[in-house]
Amino acid sequence: MKLYSLALSPFASRVRGAIYAKRLNIEIVTPPDDWRTSPDYRALNPMMRIPVLVLDDGTSLPESGVIVEYLEDAYPDPTLRPRSPAGLARVRLITQVADLYVMQAAMPLFFLLDAKTRDEAAIEAQLAKLDDGLKLLNDMLDAGSYAHGHRLSTADVWLTPVRFTLDGLMGFSGRTTLLDRYKSVAAYADVARRDAALGRVWQQMGDGLKAFMEMRAKQAAA
Repeated sequence: MKLYSLALSPFASRVRGAIYAKRLNIEIVTPPDDWRTSPDYRALNPMMRIPVLVLDDGTSLPESGVIVEYLEDAYPDPTLRPRSPAGLARVRLITQVADLYVMQAAMPLFFLLDAKTRDEAAIEAQLAKLDDGLKLLNDMLDAGSYAHGHRLSTADVWLTPVRFTLDGLMGFSGRTTLLDRYKSVAAYADVARRDAALGRVWQQMGDGLKAFMEMRAKQAAA
């Protein structure tokens, strides 16, 4: 199998986290430079997005959530799912909150903050949405622990890129107090970095961010 992935992509990072945690022998490759317009890449993934998993028989699976669930179904040992229905529902709820109420609130802020003419009202409105999401997520987490049950689960492979992105947002915006009221979310960075699989993802995202910022600086100087 082969996973097309980009180091900084939070969506691809979810899948890499699952691969590393499950210790799967899956080749991870960077897509071609022209993947957004490449007919060959479109044939693999008509959605033209990252990531995509190509199975041994040539079948392509897009969408990070679909890929992670496939890996859990196809390779159940070690599992990243709680055994009880209630535990599994809890993990899925944390995943949904992290994705829909935190990540989807955070990502537009990068574009709003990077606009040539800033719309301060829009920025403040988006920050308020993010604040609401952070409160929801913070109330679901125990500071210093994995997302659920004191063991790594699929919720953690979602939370790690979310938490990395929040660090990036604080650095990009200069709003370094963003997580001051959300101690459990703030402390999750240490949880992710301590875990071998999640820490590997965190490092890769850091390397990807460094490369992106270097490219951005070169473009600005050109």
